[in-house]
Amino acid sequence: MRPSSLPCTVLLTLVACGPSSSVDEGLGEVGGLDTSEAGITAFVREGRYREWLAEPAPRRSVRSHGDRVRVFFNDVLARSMAEGNRVHPVGSITVKELFESDGRTTRGHALDIKVAEGTGKDTWVFYEGFGPNYDDNYYGRGHDTCHGCHADQGTDYVATPLPR
Repeated sequence: MRPSSLPCTVLLTLVACGPSSSVDEGLGEVGGLDTSEAGITAFVREGRYREWLAEPAPRRSVRSHGDRVRVFFNDVLARSMAEGNRVHPVGSITVKELFESDGRTTRGHALDIKVAEGTGKDTWVFYEGFGPNYDDNYYGRGHDTCHGCHADQGTDYVATPLPR
């Protein structure tokens, strides 16, 4: 059957079921961060997270995001984790620097932002982008790719323990 002979409802369904990556979630600012894909890209490129609590140095990645990583926690998330909360508040943010195998050359960033109350898979925006251009990013909420690993480990989708 040629596409032009398919019913309109089928064609609309095919369009609506396309890739959800890089669709602006339209959430505005959460936790002091513009949650659009462009806003997150600017945030990581400018390194505005580098003053946050962080792991002391790049380490071997446990499951994904390449060979070497270093994780940063904003104050909202660090406080929630230190208090032992099972559900983190809206505005919790973690940034994972992604390194080449040398552990020195940054190749990209992964970022999670808690954007809604609760524990469902659509309560976090996930982002992963690679330099130098950051033009083919993975971005959105409720994605099974990110959700699967983050739901299996940690607390409320945060898999990295707080540095001591």
